[in-house]
Parts: sequence; C-alpha cells; structure tokens
Amino acid sequence: MSMQQMTQPASSQAGIERAQQQAQVVRRLHTNNTIAIGVLWAITVIVTVLFIAIIVYLLIQGAPALLSLDFYGTGATGIAAELFNTFYILILTEVILFPISLGAAIYLFEYAHQGPLVTIIHFAAETLAGVPSIVLGLFGFAAFAVYGGFGISRLAGALTLLCLNFPQALRLFEAALESVPGDLREGSLALGASKWHAIRTVVLPSALPGLVTGLILTAGKITGEAAALLFTMGLFNPANVFTLNPLIASDTLTTRLYFLKGPGAGSSSLSFSQESILAAGIAAVLILILLIINISARSIGRLIERRLTAA
Repeated sequence: MSMQQMTQPASSQAGIERAQQQAQVVRRLHTNNTIAIGVLWAITVIVTVLFIAIIVYLLIQGAPALLSLDFYGTGATGIAAELFNTFYILILTEVILFPISLGAAIYLFEYAHQGPLVTIIHFAAETLAGVPSIVLGLFGFAAFAVYGGFGISRLAGALTLLCLNFPQALRLFEAALESVPGDLREGSLALGASKWHAIRTVVLPSALPGLVTGLILTAGKITGEAAALLFTMGLFNPANVFTLNPLIASDTLTTRLYFLKGPGAGSSSLSFSQESILAAGIAAVLILILLIINISARSIGRLIERRLTAA
C-alpha cells in the first residue's frame, strides 16, 4: 500500500471531526441566539404591559374627573388655571430655549473646530444633564428669583427649565444638523454661497424634521417637570392668573398634583375622596398630554421629511 493511500483515510477522518465540531459550535450559537431573543422579547413584553397598565390605571382612576365639567373650570375642583399655566410656561420656555440651543448647536457643529473647547462644552452640557432637577430648582431660585430680581414668577421658572432642558435640546439639534449630508454643504459652497447662507438656506431646511422632533421632545420634558418649579414658580395662583404677565407666581398641573398628594393633602376645602379624584384626573391629563406630544413628535417629523423629500 502506497503512502498516499494510507494518508487518505486519516485526512478524511480529520475532516469529519472538524465538520462535527463546526456543527456543534453552530448549534450552540443558535441556542444562545434563541435564548437571547427570548429574554429580550420577555423584557419587551413586560415593559410594554407595565407601561400600558400604568396608562390604563391612571385613565380609569381619572375618568370621573375627566367626565366632569367642573374639572375644566376655575373652582376648587377645576384645573383651568393650572392648564393655562402649563401651556404658558411651555411656550415661554420653548421661545427662550429654541434659539439659544439651535444657535449653540450651529456654532459647535458648523463653525467650531473640534478640539478641547468643544470637548469641554459637551462635557459641561452632559454634566448639567445629570444634575437632579430639584438642585437646578434651588439654583434657579437663587440665580433668577433672588439675584436676578424676578422673584417667584413664571419667568424664573422658564429660565430654570431652560437650564434643565438645554443639554437635551443641544444634543437633539446637533444630531439633526449631523443628519444633513455633507454633499449639500459642499455643493452650496461650490456655487459661491457663503457658509451662513448655506446653513440658512440648505442645512436648516434639510434638518427641519429633526429640529421639530427635538423641539417637541423637549416640550414633553417641560410639561412633566415639577421639582424645578417648586422653588421658582410657587404652588398657588394669584387672582389675575389668566394673564400673560411673566412676573407673577403660578402653579402648573405637575405642581398642583404634588401639592394635592404632598404637603397640601387634607389642608384644602375638599374631602379626601375629592382630592383623590382630582389628583387622578390631573395625572390622567398629564399622561394624555405627554402621549399627544410624543406621538406628534414622530408624526410631524415624518410628515415634514416626506414633504421635503418629495420637493
């Protein structure tokens, strides 16, 4: 028997063993993949069920208040003043926040050279994002209410919310600008446009879906904020609450809810059951507002993107 004939069975046996080992590895990988997918699906289902359960529970608890006309009035069981103040502080904060955040994002992404300065600014913004809102509330009280001379007022609350939401708005607006293809910038500059003209006429319109989405997402955070407003806007409304004066104290839906379930529990003219129904109704209204805001963020962003793409 030749040497070649003797080595053929050995090589065939080695090939079979390698194939078997590879098959075992593939089966083990498939098993691990199936387990991982199952765990992820289980976590997703649990979180989704909890989220839906919380929403349904709050809506059921708040249904008696939502179906009552007095709930939308100005009486002791009404939220008309708080609803007005919530949207007022939302609009006032966004009017201040949007141009400042967008201007900072344009400078950092379009003009500033990537270096230590930009790194320090981003680090400071990320650090500010991690500060608890109640700490920023104390800062807002000292900086705007006391030293700024605005007192306990809507303006002090809006400026505090500006500090709270600036890091998130900056990240979202920078991401929107980053999503614009570089070819559009280069094409504008090649046609003789100045950098600012290219940003104003090409980059910003192309980034509009992301900018609108960022604006609406920050609106959700502003609407749901309470701790930062406790020290800067107060917990009570003056007689002339339905006014655009930014220098008066006001409460919002969130601070009213905090007062009803916190320090003000049992201290009002309402019974315990009336306070519970009112608090549940306010929580349900907040849930509905936040749902509308988040759904609007996605829908409006897609709509603008489709129109710009079609154009």
